[in-house]
Amino acid sequence: MRYLVYLLLLANVSYLGWHLYQQQSAHEVVRELPPLPSGARPLVTLRELEQQQEQADDISGLEDVTAAQPPGAGIALACKAIGPFLAMDELQAVSGELQNHGLQGRQRTAEVQQPNGFWVYLPAMEREELLQAVKKLEENRDREYYVGKGNFLALGTFNEIYRAEIRLEETRKLGFDPILEARYETSTEYWLDLDGQLPEADVLEAILQDYPGLKLQAVACQ
Repeated sequence: MRYLVYLLLLANVSYLGWHLYQQQSAHEVVRELPPLPSGARPLVTLRELEQQQEQADDISGLEDVTAAQPPGAGIALACKAIGPFLAMDELQAVSGELQNHGLQGRQRTAEVQQPNGFWVYLPAMEREELLQAVKKLEENRDREYYVGKGNFLALGTFNEIYRAEIRLEETRKLGFDPILEARYETSTEYWLDLDGQLPEADVLEAILQDYPGLKLQAVACQ
């Protein structure tokens, strides 16, 4: 019986030593393994993969919303303007009506270009060339021209395009290479900015009826 106890004790000691040796060997093997290639991907569980996909969807959705509607994009323009007034007395009259209803309009001017017919001309040229062009017109008894600053030669201004085209062809027959262009004139318009204030509907309707050329326009607040 005593020998059996010794034998069991010896077996346990041997197993413990073998187990410790195996653990040490495993650690050494791990330390000696080469590093993973740069393109290798670690193994993940199915649940971990689902969690990563949910996070990616949340980030992508937030980016899409931000791109479609950046901060402040939903803020509407609250300010309005009444105009355009072509004369100051008209603007002052409407401004007085607004003041009677407790509203203060701020005057603003704007330069606008309006179509003003058409013209045919020869572009700027050297002085000698200009004199030759004038001489040719005079020889053909064509006096519908004038010399402008910068040595350009105006061959006529017209309200209708077809008249300008006739003049274009006439001067081409004389050997010129004229240009036909639309003409514009710059005029000044006046507006009353209300800066977030808006008259009552009946007040605004009465003003627009009294001045048919006016309109209410949304503008960026100052």
